[in-house]
Amino acid sequence: MSDNIIVLFRNSKNNKEIDLEVPGNLTANELIYGLNESFNLGINMDKPKQCFLRADYPKALIRGEKTLEELGIRNGTIIYYDER
Repeated sequence: MSDNIIVLFRNSKNNKEIDLEVPGNLTANELIYGLNESFNLGINMDKPKQCFLRADYPKALIRGEKTLEELGIRNGTIIYYDER
């Protein structure tokens, strides 16, 4: 059994979405850093008020050192980046 989670990432900056397979033991900050670098989101990682994403199914605020599994992120979760 795989410990990976398949999520849908929606980027409101360019109105694109992509399916991503990510490890469930990835921390929220690691996910944010990776997406920020990969998609040039412009999130300032030094400002905690900017360093978050939001999710639906389940509703969650993705931030900090909790893993995606601890946050309840599961297959089919939609993760949103909204323009700041």
